[in-house]
Formats: sequence, structure tokens, C-alpha cells
Amino acid sequence: MSATYYIGVDGSGPSRAALRWGVRRAAERNAAVVLVNTVDDEWGLVGRDAAADAERQARELLAEESERVAALHTGVTLTTRIVHGGTAWELARLPRPEDLLIVGTHKTGFLRGRVLGSRSVQIASAARCSVAIVPDTTLDSRHDVVVGVDGSDGCVPAVRIGAQEADRLDQDLLLVYAPPGRSDATEDRSPQTARLLFNAAAVASATASRITVRRRVAHRDPAEALLDASFDAALLILGVSARHGENALIGSVTHDVLMNINVPVLIARGTAATSESASLASTVSV
Repeated sequence: MSATYYIGVDGSGPSRAALRWGVRRAAERNAAVVLVNTVDDEWGLVGRDAAADAERQARELLAEESERVAALHTGVTLTTRIVHGGTAWELARLPRPEDLLIVGTHKTGFLRGRVLGSRSVQIASAARCSVAIVPDTTLDSRHDVVVGVDGSDGCVPAVRIGAQEADRLDQDLLLVYAPPGRSDATEDRSPQTARLLFNAAAVASATASRITVRRRVAHRDPAEALLDASFDAALLILGVSARHGENALIGSVTHDVLMNINVPVLIARGTAATSESASLASTVSV
């Protein structure tokens, strides 16, 4: 069954950046698109007229954004949905595990923070499918695909998807590993690190044989290393460990990346292919 692309829309700049990114990708992959707008149920508490007005505004917004999609790519199969409740949780529950959820974010730049205050962080944590978070920033002239490698089971689907994306975009793939607990400039020549990156590169090459795969060990905070490596990248891909089930929350590194986002970030979750990935995970992990 083919994946469906769910795109959260609200008429904002980040929402439209996500719309452009998602529709272009869907057109290239012949994927159906569902535009989703949420209506907060609290409007019903204000009064029946307010709730009806909110519903009307949602319909008008979806009609306007549907016209944008038609102008971007006329061949895309498009439907719309209005859901009621909290935006993050209602968006997260719609897609199937094999689908892709795409949202925009106002977070751009280096605004450090550890509070779970960003809607994109909430969505990425709650979703059971892969999630793309797109900042409202210039995406022209970007190159290469970056994948964060950490040796967990979640990095295997991330590497595979990264290889597929690099192949699709005709770009290099850069694998970045920041050893935990190491922030000094001492070069890491440990056999475990070398084996981790070698095996990850092998997974990438087996997925897309014609791409160029580069490897980097970064001796700094992992989130900062990933943001730095992907500053001019077309896409940054991070995995989510499946050890705690399909609804596992994102880790602290992914959280910090999303709070300081400067590039489209794809949070890759394994689906039906997870059982196939298990043997690769045992090979890649150290």
C-alpha cells in the first residue's frame, strides 16, 4: 500500500513552506496528499456562532490551499480534512505508520531551549509515522543529505531513507556520528566508531549503489554537530529507536535539533520493514 502525505496547513508562512516541500515530493513519488486543518474545540465553548465561524474559516482555508496545490502540481491526488481538538495530537493520530506527516515550523536559527514548547516537537513525539518538519527559510541551492548515525536500531531506516533521498536528489550522502560524552578535539580512532560508520555506509551503498557516501566523526555536542553539518544541506534525517514500541518519543538530540532547526528535518520511523532491519541493526550497532 502506497504512502499518503498528510500536510498540516494553517495559512502561515511555515505552513506554506511545508506545503511546497510536501507537494513537490508527493508529485515526484506519485503519492496522494491530504491537507489537514484543525479547529480547536474551545470555540464551541465560546458559543455556537463562534464554532460555526471557525468551521467556515477552516473550509475556506483548505479551499485556498487546495488552489495552491493545483497551481504547483496539477497531477497530485488531493483531499482535505478538518479535525477537531489540539493541533499536535490530532495531526499526529491521522497517518498510518507507513505514511508521512509534514508540518512547518517557526523555529529557525539557534534559539536554545529544552522546554517542550514547540508544536513540531510535540508532533514528532506523538506521531507513529515518519515526520518531516520544514522551516520557513530559503531552500534553494542546498545540497547533500545528512543522516545522524548513533548505532541504535532507529538509525538503520534513517540511513536507508537517507540513501534513497540522496539518490533521488542526485546528491552526496553524509553520515555524521558524534560520540556520546566526547566534546574534545581528540580524534576518535576507536575500532567501534570505524566499524559503526563503515557498516552504516554499507547499508547506504546497498540501498542506492550509485551515490557517494561520506563519513564524519564530530567531537562536539551531537545536536550542534548535526546542525552544523546540515547548515547548507537539502535534508537532515534522524532515526527513532523502536526499543520502546512504535510510539517511542524522540530523543534529546532530536529535540534540540528541532528547537534550533535550520534545514528540513525528516524523523524516520521504521514500519513493516523493521523486522527486516533487525539483522542490519545488530550489524550496525556497536
